[in-house]
Amino acid sequence: SRAGVILEDLEKIKKEYARPRRTAIENAETVVVEETPVEETELVFLMDRFGYVRTIDVSVYERNQEAAEAENKFVFRCMNTDKVCVFTDQGRMHTIKVLDVPYGKFRDKGTPADNLCNYSSEKEQIIYVGSMAELKTGKLVFATRAGMVKIVDGSEFDVAKRTIAATKLSGEEDRLLLVGPAEPNDYLVLKSAGGYFLRFSLDEVPEKKKTAIGVRGIRLGEGDAVEEAWLLASRIEFSIPYHDRELTLNKLKLGKRDGKGTKIRG
Repeated sequence: SRAGVILEDLEKIKKEYARPRRTAIENAETVVVEETPVEETELVFLMDRFGYVRTIDVSVYERNQEAAEAENKFVFRCMNTDKVCVFTDQGRMHTIKVLDVPYGKFRDKGTPADNLCNYSSEKEQIIYVGSMAELKTGKLVFATRAGMVKIVDGSEFDVAKRTIAATKLSGEEDRLLLVGPAEPNDYLVLKSAGGYFLRFSLDEVPEKKKTAIGVRGIRLGEGDAVEEAWLLASRIEFSIPYHDRELTLNKLKLGKRDGKGTKIRG
């Protein structure tokens, strides 16, 4: 067979040319392999609703901006030397090096985030994605199913580890529902499964460590849980479909943190 012939030839070469190494490496500990520095460039990161990620050139994004915003769940500019932070409902944060994200054309499919970090689409849901450079200069607001809320300084997420606990959940059933940039004058709206809505100012949410559970955002009735949470900018109206009508969240009665909220009927 061909493989047999190749092996036979290699054995002959080995016998004819094999000889001990003539040089010795004596200072292996001091050998320094220098990596070629990466030229820093700005890219645009895209993640669609199925968790597929890719990066594209800024000029490509600008030519396709409308389609990019419509077809992707998370879109932001970042440097190729940066990291991407992926927050999940399990209270974890996974990091991906931007250089590991496939770079290509606008219509490229990309690759699942599962392939690039410890995130598992079978066990977790992605809540928020942002660039580490952006996160560490600001603050993040958190809200959970159990109604707990807090603000955390973004510098706490500037870590080298691939996966960390981004927050402490209040029990096995608790899930992270919302993570987002905490801007002055913004509002938080919590909606319970029982149909209670509570809108309150972010000024009422204290700053805590990422290891803290936080404080109570809404006073829930027996067996009730927070179903959805929204961050609202102060002057931009935001509506949701609710029982066959549009409900403008900015027009909800302004309450106080730890209140029961208002029951909105269909």
